[in-house]
Amino acid sequence: MPSLLELQRGFCAALCDGGDPPTSVIGGALPAAARLAVYRNNVFGTLTAALRLGFPAVARLVGSAFFEAAATRFITAAAPADADLNRYGAQFADFLAADSAARDLAYLPDVARLEWALNRALHAEAVPALTAAGLHAVPQAHRAGVRFAAHPSLSLLALAHPARAIWQAVLSEPEALRNSRLAAIDPGGPGEWLAVLRRDGEAELLALSPPAFDFLHALCQGVPLDAALGQVPAATAASLLADFIGHGLFHACLVPDAPGPDDGD
Repeated sequence: MPSLLELQRGFCAALCDGGDPPTSVIGGALPAAARLAVYRNNVFGTLTAALRLGFPAVARLVGSAFFEAAATRFITAAAPADADLNRYGAQFADFLAADSAARDLAYLPDVARLEWALNRALHAEAVPALTAAGLHAVPQAHRAGVRFAAHPSLSLLALAHPARAIWQAVLSEPEALRNSRLAAIDPGGPGEWLAVLRRDGEAELLALSPPAFDFLHALCQGVPLDAALGQVPAATAASLLADFIGHGLFHACLVPDAPGPDDGD
């Protein structure tokens, strides 16, 4: 007799890969395979709708038939890890980058990465942002070694294509405006470096220079301030840090322990 865990895993596998139903669903008025197919259609329809809500620009760029086919392949390869469908789709951009059907749409994964960052920002935990007063409260002697905790809504994107312009254009209304904006974009144009977060209840995109991106990325990875300063010219470091804090990119700063009397011996 299979365990409940084995039955659940068998049922999930049959749903995703179209294999034979487990023995737990055999019996009833309809054949087991037919009943499983009804359930599979409902599951795939629900997950495809969730992906369409999370990636509206991607869906509009490729059209309904292409998107539904890609979503079906993605769902088969990556079933949800939990019941919160707002968290489903984190791997979709990487899937598109490896999907042979999207081979000629090199910009598409970057648009998906941007849309996932926006979705993540809107559904992230609501926590207060670090303020300048919070940093000023750190004793001067410890500021060089301070570490920063990124705000939960923050994502950093180093994109190879002009994904923001494509995203803004494809979601434009009416259709004539959308088409004119898309016609003006070179999808193979220069990339961009973005910070995406939620601020005052709205998703916000900040364009960054490559050095500013590297500086912010180092800080968000927990690199101490004095070590991260090597990423940017000294003349701009203070203003950049002030901008990062002013935009609410950090949740907190972590102060190093004060040295004890025997430290350094």
